[in-house]
This record gives sequence, structure tokens and C-alpha cells, in this order.
Amino acid sequence: MDELRAELLAAFAAELAEHMAGIRQALADAAAGRPVDLREFSRRTHSLKGAARAVDLPATEAAAHAAETILLAAERGERTLDATTLAELRTLADAIEDGARSDTKQEDAPEVAAPASSTGAGRVHVAGRHVERLARSVHDLANHISEQDRIMEMVEVLGAELADMPATQDSELARRIARLVGSTERLRREVGRQRWALDRAAANIERDAERILLLPVATLFEGHERMVRDLAASQGKFAELTMEPIEAEADRRVLQALREPLLHLLRNAISHGIEPPAVRARAGKPEGGTISVLPTTDRGRLNIVIRDDGAGLDPKAIEGRAREAGLIAAGAPTPSRRALYALLFEQGFSTSSTVDEVSGRGIGLSVVAETVRRLHGRVRILPGRPTGTEIRLSVPLALARQALLLVEAGGARHALPAASVDRVLRLTPDAFDRTEGGAVLMLEDEAVPVAELADLLGLPASEAPDGARPAVVIEGSDQRRVLLVDALDDVRSLVVGDPTAVAADLPLIWGTVLLEDGIALVLEPETLLAADSSGPRRRPRIAPATRPVQRTVLVVDDSITTRTLEKSILEAQGYRVLIAVDGLAGLEQLRAGIEPIDLVVADVEMPRMDGFGLLTAIRNDPALQALPVVMMTSRNSPDDIERGLQLGANAYVTKQEFDQGTLISVVQQLV
Repeated sequence: MDELRAELLAAFAAELAEHMAGIRQALADAAAGRPVDLREFSRRTHSLKGAARAVDLPATEAAAHAAETILLAAERGERTLDATTLAELRTLADAIEDGARSDTKQEDAPEVAAPASSTGAGRVHVAGRHVERLARSVHDLANHISEQDRIMEMVEVLGAELADMPATQDSELARRIARLVGSTERLRREVGRQRWALDRAAANIERDAERILLLPVATLFEGHERMVRDLAASQGKFAELTMEPIEAEADRRVLQALREPLLHLLRNAISHGIEPPAVRARAGKPEGGTISVLPTTDRGRLNIVIRDDGAGLDPKAIEGRAREAGLIAAGAPTPSRRALYALLFEQGFSTSSTVDEVSGRGIGLSVVAETVRRLHGRVRILPGRPTGTEIRLSVPLALARQALLLVEAGGARHALPAASVDRVLRLTPDAFDRTEGGAVLMLEDEAVPVAELADLLGLPASEAPDGARPAVVIEGSDQRRVLLVDALDDVRSLVVGDPTAVAADLPLIWGTVLLEDGIALVLEPETLLAADSSGPRRRPRIAPATRPVQRTVLVVDDSITTRTLEKSILEAQGYRVLIAVDGLAGLEQLRAGIEPIDLVVADVEMPRMDGFGLLTAIRNDPALQALPVVMMTSRNSPDDIERGLQLGANAYVTKQEFDQGTLISVVQQLV
């Protein structure tokens, strides 16, 4: 078995394990009377069916198809998950695994002890979850290294204080102070050298970890030529697949996620696009159809164009089915072609009049759209030139590192994926046209809606000068939007971290990035395109006022990501921020009384002393008991919230509800 086949089977094995775990759990839930997401259940079997077809495992494919048929009937209410149905599904689940095992056992043997090549560069198969854990660990390392700046600042402050000590007549004391000043300076230089070395080592580890996740893009298309021929033959058609070669590499997770969407697109091209030989002959076409795949890479993106020379799109048929399905309201005018074609990606939409293994289930293109959105990409369907259909798909080459446009809005910095940015502009107020739905900007004869980014994020408006404003035009699969911002900062390639620790379940947030002066939130373009907005407004110039007394907030959290984010948000609003790594350190800082503190923002779950312990100590200390305390936690437990409020918390914010506007609003009400 060649190396490419080995990689495909290894990828299929990982996908099989993932989906079978979900299938077994769903069966256990159904048997125990717990609710089961039928749509997710059927999606797993559908995914396995397509993956098995890609690696030519017919027994697994057939069993997955049979299970999918049962689950789709259950979704329609034609069957229930009773004991008989569950027994049948368990048998099919066993058949899925048995088919994969029996068909691959002869081919898997060489992978157990693959020989090294003559150059000594042997191939080692590493579980993807271990590599992804390594990538997360590297990201955490970068966060910890950033704390070296704080240590450097402390050393510099100490050196400055020693140097500013008044002169003394005591010669021994003067000598000791001079030695301390010299030692502090040497320590400062050593910390600087160590920081530089750590930065370099972390960068090398990060680069090497990212390389481990890469696979040749060509593995995504292996074996599809035969599949296209066989599927076309099963429908009495002739079709050939042509593919342009590509030498690039992409993130293994991206390629794995794209396998099923690519299969769906090829199957739809055969079923809906390529006509039977007789029909093609009457149209003056060759009896055999052609499907071409053109993969390219550009600026950190993998772009795939799939074209067929079939019958092409029928706008009237699409509109008719869309109205039947309620996707176009009764009496509503015909949408634009771009919006009309985008309806093909809606769940349950199909123009097929038959239901079989290849088409007609109303699943295929919605799977494509959902997967591409999950990868923070775009997909469009267009009429072919001169005939047929063309689908353009674009996703990042890597999931961790992204090209990002940094912007300022509402007093804070944010990041937008550069691939979603169509253009940047400077706009004057008279550039907009007013409509009933709000302001729009005419771009290429299209009325593109305009919104303030700060409004969409729920942030207070910043002072903006009259005249031209910077703006970003973002685009998705079927629409564009103009976002007015306060400033355009920079375009950088940055590692995007997991947002759940600081902004769980917030649809506008894709992830976080670590900057030299804090953390910025990476915004989700598709959600921004759909977010509600009352439209742009001319923000009034704020007259200069007497500078208010600066308030000090103590942020207590054991997560460097969380406390850095909160510090960045609060400092952007003019607050002075101190930090503590847990409840005990926070209490020591409060009782020391070195600096006046006006408010405490504390996490609940921390080592040594948790947030409840800190809150209790504050309320029991006469010198601190009047201090406002805001509790923050990732656990949305009513019991925890009630306990915190009973102990005397002034506010309780769960991270599932957390956004910058919420935190700022709560703090402003308390100090």
C-alpha cells in the first residue's frame, strides 16, 4: 500500500472513531430515554457513508447508508426509536465498524512498523488530538512568556527606586545601595536576555508544532476519479473528473473537514449537473460530461473551484422550490441571483425529484455550507461559462494562525479575518444613501448596508471627528456589509486562541489573539453580516471636560488569558487595573493598602482561595466590607449565583453572557 493510501486510511480511522463514539452515545441515550438529536445522529452516519466511499470501503458505506435511511425516517416521524429500531441501528453500527475493520486489516499491517526510508526520515503516525494538544500548550507557553514583561517592569521600578534614594553620610549603607543598584541592573539585563531566548525558542516550537499538522493538499482528492466514473455509470451517464496538480500543504484538520463537502459537491455535479448521454447529444455536447477541480492557494487560503459542463442552474426551478419550502415569503419579489443561488445551501432544500444514495435528501449542500462556515470560510455557487455550474470554496490553510486586520471600535481593539475583508475605505457622511432599512453604500450597483461596529458589539460610542471615517467592507457567502470603525491599525499573521475561556457561547466571537499590550477578540464575519443594527449614526463630537479621577480596579483570576482580556477592556475605558493570580494574592494586595482600590472583579474558581472565599473575607473585614465586588465565572449555575449574591456580591456575570459592553456597564454602575 502506498503512503498516500496509508494517510487516507489513517484519516478515515480517526473520523470513524469520532463518529462512532457519537453514534454509540446517541444509542445509549435513546435506550435510557434521554433526548437524542436526530439531525446530528443522521449527520454522523451520512458523514461516515461519504468518507467510506472516498476510501473505497463498500461494506461500511452500505451499512452507514442503511442507518441514515432509518434516522431520516425517524426525523420525518415515520419511525420511532423503539426497541426494534434501536436493535436494528446497533446491528448497523456494528456492521459499519466490522466493514471498516475487515476491508482495511490487510492494508493496516504495514503501518504497525513502517520501515524508515533510505534517508532515515521514517513516517510516524501521531494521533491528531495529541498534536492539537501540543499546539494549545505552545499557545499557553506564549501567554506565560508574555508575563516576563511584568517581571521586567518590576525590576526596572526597583532599580529606579534604589537610584532615587537620597544620599547618605553612612559610607557602608551607600556602598550597599550602590551594590544593589548594580545587581538590579545586571538582573534587568539578564531578564531581557532570557526573554529574548524564550521568545525565540517558543517561536521555533510553535512553527514546528504547526508543521506537524500539515498534509499535502493533494490527499484531499485521492481516489475521486474512479468515484465520479462509478457514480455516473450507476445513473446511466458518462463523466470524467480532471484535477489540476497542487504542491501546497494545509492543516490536517482543514483537509479532514473538507472531505465530506467535496464528495457532496462532486455527487451533486453528477446528479444535478451532468445530463444523460441522449440529452447531451441533442444539445450538441459530447456524450460524456466533464467535472474539473482547480485547487489553488493564495494569502493563507485554500481556494477550490469545481466546474461541470452540465445543464446549469435553473433560477425559476430554484425559486419555485424555495417558495414551496417557505424560504421566500409569499408575495415577496424575486431575490437577486446571488441571494437566490445561496438558498441552495439551506437545510432541506433540493431540486431533485428522486431520493437515492446520491441525491435528493436535502442534506448535501447544507453540509457543505455548515462545514465551510465552521472553518471560517466561504462558498458560492454560480452559473458556469458558457454552460454548467461553478462552485467556489475558500477556507484557511491553517486553523490556528490567521491573517487578521486589526481595527479599533468602541474604545477597544478587535481583529477581523483578512480573508473576509473585501476592501477598506474612508467615507464621508454624504457617501451614504438612506433607505427604510437604514443607511446603505452603493458598491458595483449593489446597495450594501452600513453599520457601526461598536453598535453591533454593544460597545459605547467613541468620540469621532467630523469628516471622513475609516470603514471595512466584509463579505460572506451571499452578502456584504460596511462596518464603520474608529481606526485601522495593522494586518498581521497571528495565532488564534480558543475563546471559550473568556467569551463562551458568544456568536460574534471566533477567538482571541495575544498582542503586545493585551488581548484582542477575533470577530466572526458571518455573524457580523447577520447581526441586527439600527444603522450608522453621526456620532456627536464630545466636548472636552474636566478630567475625572481615575478609578482603580483589581482583577483577580488564575487564567492569564481572562485577566489580560479584562485588563485590556477596562484600561481602554480609562480605568487603572491591578491584577492578582488568585484569591489569596488578591486579599493580600487589598489588605496591604499600598494603593487605593475602588472595585474588585473576581473569578469564582481559583486555587488556594476561590472567589467565594475572597468575597467572604472582604465582607468580614471592616476596612474592606464596603468595597464593590463583581463575580465572574464560566459556570452558569443558579446555586452559585445565589450563593455569590447572598455573600454580598454587587453583581454576578457569567462568561456565557460576557461581552465587553456588559463588563463596562456593570463597572460603570458601581464606581
